[in-house]
Amino acid sequence: MTETLTVLGPAHVRRWFEQGLRSLLAVRRQVDVLNVFPVPDGDTGTNLVLTLAGAARAASTLGADAGLPELTAAAARGALVGARGNSGVILSQAMRGLAGAVAGHDVLDGPLLAAALRAAADEARRAVARPVEGTVLTVADAAAEAALGASDGTVAEVATSAARAAAVALADTRGQLDVLTESDVVDAGAAGYVILLDALAAVADDDAPDTPRARQALARLWSTPRPVPAGPVCGLGAGVVARGGQAAFEVMYVLHATAPEAAALRERLGSVGESLAVVGGSDGHERGLWQVHVHTDDPAAVLADPAVTEQVCVRSLTAPPTGVVACTRLPGLLAPLAATGAVLVLHPDAAGLERAIVDAGTPDVLLLPCDETSAALAREVGSLLPDAQRVVVAGTREELAVLTVVADQRPGAGAQERLAVAAEAVSRLRTRSCGLAEAGEVARELLHRDDELLTAVVGLDAAPGTPARAALEATLRSVVAETAPQADVLLLDGGRPAPDVLLGAQ
Repeated sequence: MTETLTVLGPAHVRRWFEQGLRSLLAVRRQVDVLNVFPVPDGDTGTNLVLTLAGAARAASTLGADAGLPELTAAAARGALVGARGNSGVILSQAMRGLAGAVAGHDVLDGPLLAAALRAAADEARRAVARPVEGTVLTVADAAAEAALGASDGTVAEVATSAARAAAVALADTRGQLDVLTESDVVDAGAAGYVILLDALAAVADDDAPDTPRARQALARLWSTPRPVPAGPVCGLGAGVVARGGQAAFEVMYVLHATAPEAAALRERLGSVGESLAVVGGSDGHERGLWQVHVHTDDPAAVLADPAVTEQVCVRSLTAPPTGVVACTRLPGLLAPLAATGAVLVLHPDAAGLERAIVDAGTPDVLLLPCDETSAALAREVGSLLPDAQRVVVAGTREELAVLTVVADQRPGAGAQERLAVAAEAVSRLRTRSCGLAEAGEVARELLHRDDELLTAVVGLDAAPGTPARAALEATLRSVVAETAPQADVLLLDGGRPAPDVLLGAQ
């Protein structure tokens, strides 16, 4: 027979994190199917699992004697660093609100749990630059209000009231957003939040949780099956804009900044992106850790100073995933590379590569380094990943080789076949970097009569619309017409001052 708890201590909160993660894992695919807002990329359940896994992993590093404030603060930081997608960023901020509410307390009683759920809902709403009703924000508010209404009761009564109110609010989301009504589904992020509150109620009741089978059945009631989008993989090209006016790319990175610096970045990104969240925190004017998430048509336009960013990952919101992770140090290449379905890592670091490999979403991942440094990191990260994903590292060691291999990829092929295709593509490529004045002569030396393509990655001195750009393009086309008349010319912007021109012939 179970016993209703009067307070929740650190051990109970650990159980909540663990049970919440198990519950989300059980219904991850069903929640993914619900995902139609803000973009129908079918990964909300997965993103919530990965975010909560970061929280649980951080909490597990603490000793059994860790207090409640230490435990919740570690989990919030773990969720922030591990946050995936818009839903993960919002969840990480909700966990930050909860941690702030329990600071200085050894246990959670009914009133404090209600206050913590209110703080979680408030912080979740603050995470979003333009809050939308009919989403997880609405459901979190409903749960918090119900919790406050039951705050004179036990923690079990508070948690149960919150979970029940959240479930009712979840059902209502189906009619609160046009896209949800048209698809006849509830909000995916809100469904995940209900699952977590249900796990909390089970722990507070000191009760055995529902089985995964029951949770899966419940999740099916929320969803209507819909076909998985199909279509050809996007070809290499810049300036891709998603259908229906939606942004084409998701950009995420970790930022080290003061609160005023983070606020300034948030204001700037609000004018060039959507689904914007800049969440985290810092004390006073000390630099703290922030997670940045934004949807945009121009990834390079939403970046911060490379000196204060890490884990910069970019993926397409429209192209089917190809199982490729590509590295680059040129921000101008983010859009054309990501448009192919590859996940991009800018200025690669180990944590960024690990994040991108998971985000690639396929059992077999082809990783394309852009230099020797990123190749060494790739080998290190690949050896540490669980067996669920197999990573093979291609022999690309420069930016143009990455471009070439991405353009030649064959999704669905086996790992060894993809490596062979990559090696063959690299072997056909000849590259040189040079100044603008020498570009014509260098192109003439590189080109062979039977070449099919001359690629030029151009620095900021020859940006689009400048006389230098027009002159460079005219020169290269003239040289190609004389030297390799069947070849096409592709000019891409590197987004950095150097090199002036990076040429590749194949």
